[in-house]
Amino acid sequence: MNYLAILAVVGATATIGAQALAAPSAADAARLGKELTPLGAERAASKDGAIPEWSGGLCKAPASYKPTNAQGGTPYVDPFADEKPLYSITSANLAQYAGKLDDGQKELFKRYPNSYRVDVYPTHRTACFPDWVYENTIKRVMEPKLIGDGPGLQDAHAQFPFPIPADGREAVYNFFTRYFPVYFAGNYAWWLVDAAGNKTLSTQGSAHYRFDYWDNSKSKAEQISAVSNIHMGPPSQAGEMDMRVQWRRMDERDPTAWFYTPGQRRVRLAPEFTYDTVVSENSGLFLWDELNGFDGKMDRFDFKLLGKKELFIPYNVYQYLNTPVDTLLGKNHVNPDAVRYEMHRVWVVEATLKNGARHVDSKKVFYLDEDSWTIVGYEGYDHAGKLVRYLQFPIWQAYDVPAPININEMAYDFVKQFWALGSVPVDGGFHKSGPLPANYFTAEAMAGRGVQ
Repeated sequence: MNYLAILAVVGATATIGAQALAAPSAADAARLGKELTPLGAERAASKDGAIPEWSGGLCKAPASYKPTNAQGGTPYVDPFADEKPLYSITSANLAQYAGKLDDGQKELFKRYPNSYRVDVYPTHRTACFPDWVYENTIKRVMEPKLIGDGPGLQDAHAQFPFPIPADGREAVYNFFTRYFPVYFAGNYAWWLVDAAGNKTLSTQGSAHYRFDYWDNSKSKAEQISAVSNIHMGPPSQAGEMDMRVQWRRMDERDPTAWFYTPGQRRVRLAPEFTYDTVVSENSGLFLWDELNGFDGKMDRFDFKLLGKKELFIPYNVYQYLNTPVDTLLGKNHVNPDAVRYEMHRVWVVEATLKNGARHVDSKKVFYLDEDSWTIVGYEGYDHAGKLVRYLQFPIWQAYDVPAPININEMAYDFVKQFWALGSVPVDGGFHKSGPLPANYFTAEAMAGRGVQ
């Protein structure tokens, strides 16, 4: 079914009578695929025309695209390679554009006024997903709901569950369940830059994912996602493995993590890989619940949907992906020559720590791209209300999938004055992969991989 044919589904969806808690109204549901995109974004252009109308996205690879891996991935051809910046934001003209920048970007300008810069390019709404993703999202829009403490997701499968979110938790669950192929894999590297500008390879590894939630051949799945990482470097980490499973019903079952140590040749449960435990292999630059923007349960914070803003965010970053790491790694921040920023509408979600709950953060702020529900920016605040960590997640449309991808991150620790370039795609990067054994994401299978 193509995009235009999906519109015919909307009328039937809007006539559904009984509505579950948190379901949109029939009138709002009927807007999906019309003035709203199938995933709930505003289809129309912005009033000033800086953000164009969404017209379906970039769904096919350019003819010159030739990935090094037969299943896709890097290097991506840049369809906008001939474009030049419309203008650049510097410390000199920052006041003119401050309303279109998040607090993390403003902090970078404050700390590094002579080197930080944002080059703004024409906006392209390239986000595109398989047609059946749109069809499922519209057809089943009345069914999903969040239940219990955590919370858990019920009556949702192979769809964006809340294209018209009622609160911050629903918006974040759209991120949790963002689309990936069922099997996805890739090789990556993490680079750390300390306060003196010294560059260190902090982690290099290979990841295998299974997104059961997006298996359209099933009617439901207990897991949202599972990932297994093997560390190939540096030497102190070689052979280590970690594995995590995120469950759909997090009100009933906590996210599960395991760790394998090659010296001991044993797998152990790793309950510490959650909440505000620091990720040690990256020098404690960020927390486990900050992976990809947010990871794990939401039970320690109250999530408030603040609405939408128009912001400059790193988008369609094909030049960035094709730039050597040594060129990307500046002393205090990523090389601004390589990063393309565009103006897009983003949902803003603010999470505040619940009374009596324990966490090193008092507040978290998330910025989610309206066209893809990916987190493009994250800010973490300490108990004094000070911004201490900032993560940006550049988006590129992986037209080989097709889906927007934001696995890579630029992470800043404003206390240590360290920064990192994370999940840098190497050796073909991330791509669709073949099926894995049914028991692949179990402790027993993990132990077996370690012995080999």
